[in-house]
Amino acid sequence: MRPDLRALYPVSTLAYYLSAPIVEDEDNYIAFSPGETTDIPGAPELETWAGEALRRTFYLDCAVRYAAVSGGRLNGLDVEKLLRGRAEDIFEMGPGERLMLYSGVRVVPGMPSWHMAAYLDPVPGSVEALPFLMRSLAAIYMPRAFPVNERAVVSMSVHEFLGKQKGPDTACPGGHVVLPSLREAGIQLWFSDGFPVDASKVSLRSISGKRRERKNKGTSIGIVCNEESMSGEVDAIIDALGDTEASVEILWDASVDKYAGAFARGFDVLQVIGHCDERGLKCHDGFASVKDIEKNRTPMFFFNSCASYREAAQLVEWGSVCGVATLFRVLEEAAVDLCRDFYRMLGAGYTASVSLNAARECSALGKEYLLLGNGSFTCFEGDPLKPFYRINSRPGGFSLGCTTGNVDKGYVVSSWSPGGRTMISDLGFETGPMKAEQLIAISEKFQGYCIYGRRLYESVGDAALKALEDWRCRT
Repeated sequence: MRPDLRALYPVSTLAYYLSAPIVEDEDNYIAFSPGETTDIPGAPELETWAGEALRRTFYLDCAVRYAAVSGGRLNGLDVEKLLRGRAEDIFEMGPGERLMLYSGVRVVPGMPSWHMAAYLDPVPGSVEALPFLMRSLAAIYMPRAFPVNERAVVSMSVHEFLGKQKGPDTACPGGHVVLPSLREAGIQLWFSDGFPVDASKVSLRSISGKRRERKNKGTSIGIVCNEESMSGEVDAIIDALGDTEASVEILWDASVDKYAGAFARGFDVLQVIGHCDERGLKCHDGFASVKDIEKNRTPMFFFNSCASYREAAQLVEWGSVCGVATLFRVLEEAAVDLCRDFYRMLGAGYTASVSLNAARECSALGKEYLLLGNGSFTCFEGDPLKPFYRINSRPGGFSLGCTTGNVDKGYVVSSWSPGGRTMISDLGFETGPMKAEQLIAISEKFQGYCIYGRRLYESVGDAALKALEDWRCRT
């Protein structure tokens, strides 16, 4: 590789996966054996090539390994027909040989989207993020973004919710909030300057600290509510967690000292409700900020108050694993609805990232919410491979998509298809179009929450019934 960080960082994960060293040279190429090389593009095209090569190689490796060991088809893919060889023979090839073989396949049917994309500045200090990103098999890209203001973000959020794709035509001065250029991926990690729309704000410190695991005792939720008019949000959280064994403690009209002390209590999640500005959270005796907190034992927090992202960023640097905050002003009704869906998902055992992404998708103002820190954290007992589903309207019917929230990929998960039981990659899947009646027939086989029509359902069966109702109304 040429000595250029714009090239080094994007290929790092692929080289890690292939167990291949990166050597400085005047040109960019892959050497499979002495005298046998293949040229690869330079920056900026290199990052697109590396991300696609990583996705294709990993997915086909999983499919080949499963076929060689069990004789089955992962995600229904016939790898022997696709690759024109016996799975056992391909499995015995070296990483470089498989990479070359796979690169000759123009289309891989049903290949899922990649699970994680990271946007890393091409500066020496960013190297500290590579161990985390390589272990997570994150595709790495250079950050590109422009500033946006509140009006632009609200407009985009509402248009997307209504199914009308729209973005600002030009940069809109907005201070610290930026609209990044994002690649297709389940988790988006923004390591660069600014607070991103549609991505998680991550710092080197937030991924380097020791992750706090869920305690053996029941989950505890603390709620600071400093505005009586916002008590509906408290009710929504209690309702969302009604089927869990979580204990909920409410701190009404907290003073500055009581607010600061709440972070030392050891709640698994601390929800903060009230008015916030550049001075901090409004209390009856002044404004409380992160600077007032002497000890932080709170792994996860949710600041559901206006423009709380600056305070949230400081709290993650002060030891929290992750948190949720807002980029601009929020409407109370939208805040309550998003909060309810977030805690429904969290209480069902999903990670913070999966929970917030689902809640944001179901809100007309979802783009105003931001996850900070390590979103793989969960404070409720749950299976990291627990699937999350999505029913999409397609010409001629519906498709069913599935993703899992685990960061360490490579597992094979038992699932179902219209043809019966099948084994799938933990990268996920999406079925081909099927009639509503077919969807209903298999829906009870799937266990997990599901989104359909921008609404969150506790089961695929409930979502499928709504899809059938809509189908009958249209026809």
